[in-house]
Amino acid sequence: MSRIGRIQDKLSKTGIDLLVLKDQANIVYAIDYEQPLSGMLLIPKIGEAKLLTTPLESVNLPQSVNGVKIVKLERGERYLQRLLKEKKDDLKYIEFDSLEMQEALKLEKEMHALVKTGNRMVRELRMVKDTREIDKMRKAAEIASLTLRETLNGLSEGVTEVEVARQYDSKIVFKGALKSAFETIVAFGENSSNPHAIPSSRRLKRGECVLIDAGVDYLNYKSDLTRTIIFGEHSNRKNIEELIEVVEESKKAAEKKAFPGVKVCELDRCACEVLEEYGLGKYFAHGLGHGVGLDIHEPPAIHPLNTEELKAGNIITIEPGVYMPGVGGVRIEDTYLITDSGPVKLTF
Repeated sequence: MSRIGRIQDKLSKTGIDLLVLKDQANIVYAIDYEQPLSGMLLIPKIGEAKLLTTPLESVNLPQSVNGVKIVKLERGERYLQRLLKEKKDDLKYIEFDSLEMQEALKLEKEMHALVKTGNRMVRELRMVKDTREIDKMRKAAEIASLTLRETLNGLSEGVTEVEVARQYDSKIVFKGALKSAFETIVAFGENSSNPHAIPSSRRLKRGECVLIDAGVDYLNYKSDLTRTIIFGEHSNRKNIEELIEVVEESKKAAEKKAFPGVKVCELDRCACEVLEEYGLGKYFAHGLGHGVGLDIHEPPAIHPLNTEELKAGNIITIEPGVYMPGVGGVRIEDTYLITDSGPVKLTF
C-alpha cells in the first residue's frame, strides 16, 4: 500500500474527512518523492490527494507525482478556500498538521465543521522507517562519519572553529550529500562547555578539547553524530581522556537497553546512572537523544519524562555529554537503527 493509501486508511478509522499537510517533511514523506516539495497537501478520506503549489515551486514537476495531482496555483488564487466551500456538506471533520489556532477557529465557523490542528498522524508513521528510508540513512551516516573523521585528522594548530566547520561542510558535498543536516557545531577548549556552541574565530591550541557535532542531508534524510577529541599533548590530557571514557561508558549503558518495547526514559536513566556514579550527573544538561529522519529532530525525544516505547524501525541518537562552564565539555553521539535483535550503529 502507498503511503497516501496508509494515511487514508487511518483517516477512515479515525473519522477524519480531510487531512491538510503544510509541513515540508510530512509532504515529502506522504508523497514519497526524493526531491524537496513544498506547498499544501490535501488528503481526503476517499479520493485523489492534491498538492497545492505555486508556479515557482512547481518548476519541472509533472502533472502528478506517485498518484498525487499537482495543482499549480496562480498568484492570489485561494484554491483551498474554494474547495472547502464546494465540499462543505461532505467535510465535517478536518485536521491540519500545522495551523494557527485563530485560523482553525475561523475555518470552523465558516465550515460548520470540526477543525483541529497539530495532527501527528504522519509524524508517527515517519517514526518507523522502511527499507528504502533505512538505506538512505545508512548512506547519510556513512558520509557524515567519513567526513568527520577526515576533518578531525586534518586539524592543525591555529585553525579557527569557523574554518573547521566550513571544511566539513564543503567536503560532504563531494561525497554526495545535498548539504549539512544543521549548522555544524565546532567548539574548542572552554567553548565546548556550551552544548549548542556557534563556531567562532577562536583558534585551536595544543592540548585542547575539540567537539564537533555534524550531520548531512542525503536525499532529504538526515544523519547526526558528535565526536570529542584532544588535540595534541597537554598536562591535563589524562583528566580529559577519563571524561571521554566516562561519557562513552554512559552511551554504551543506554545502547544496551535500546530494544523494541523499552521505554525511552529507561535509556536516559541508564546513561544518567553512569554519570552519577562518577559524580558528573549535574554536568549533563540536555536530553539523551532523539529520533532522526526527514527532520534532524523527530520523535521519540529521549528524556526522563517520556514513556514512549521503542519500535523496530526507529532510528535514534544517543548523545550523553558532560559540560563544565569555563573549562570545557565532552559529548559523544551516534545514530542507531532499532531492530528486534538490538540496536545497529549507523555512524562510526
